[in-house]
Amino acid sequence: MITSIVAVVSVVSAVAVGAVRIAAGRVLPFTVPLHLWVWSGIALDAVLLYAVLERRAPLWGRIVSRGRPRTPAIAITFDDGPTEPYTSQILDVLRGFGARATFFVLGVRAESASEVVRRAASEGHEIGNHTWDHAPLPLRTPSTMRQTIRRTSDLVQRITGRRPRVFRAPFGWRNPWLAGAARREGCEPIAWTVGVYDTDRPGADTIVERAIGGFVDGSILLLHDGRGLDPEPDASQVVAALPRIVREAQRQGFRLLTVSELLLETRSSSREPPASPLG
Repeated sequence: MITSIVAVVSVVSAVAVGAVRIAAGRVLPFTVPLHLWVWSGIALDAVLLYAVLERRAPLWGRIVSRGRPRTPAIAITFDDGPTEPYTSQILDVLRGFGARATFFVLGVRAESASEVVRRAASEGHEIGNHTWDHAPLPLRTPSTMRQTIRRTSDLVQRITGRRPRVFRAPFGWRNPWLAGAARREGCEPIAWTVGVYDTDRPGADTIVERAIGGFVDGSILLLHDGRGLDPEPDASQVVAALPRIVREAQRQGFRLLTVSELLLETRSSSREPPASPLG
């Protein structure tokens, strides 16, 4: 898929630079050297690839990667589930600490594990939308993107009685139309502040170290309770690491909120008038 994205971006860049070169040739009284056009194409390639592959790139519009809560808080999120027994084990850990989290579910997995999705929602966790089948979205049309988001949201609503309000793109990859497609389906696009690369299975100790290293006020932490459409995902290291992550977050005074709760506090704080300089 990366190869396809690079190829399409290169074609778009070549067409764009070619069109500008033709237009420039008609209006400029001098000839721009060929090597400058070549370097312009390379630079445009780099910018477009950055915008597609970098989860927080601003070129395609606003995306939330960190909140600004009233008092210290973070949001722990889980992608690519639900998968059993891991999602249920994660829910057991969170319940033991009285903590809430957000689960960005795949529709195809939620369809076959509806009971654990229903349990997560009933225990106060947020169910987010992660598309139906984890297919990368940069080369999809706006209507196709809306279809995969809507299909997943429809399923979550049938299971839990509530439609997702947050959406995360597979791999965090985007295109110019994704944010609008998600918002038209009632979902705010969400990225993350820190990812711990737990799907590489680096060991529970490493997952804990990376997660704690990402604790900052308002951070959105990315973990996984699945691994794309891997038929046999293993999230046991996340399950083993999670008690230490939650315990340390609470020890440092962070509240554990859902993403929507974090967004609500962020919006509320942005509406508050600035404090008087006289106190």
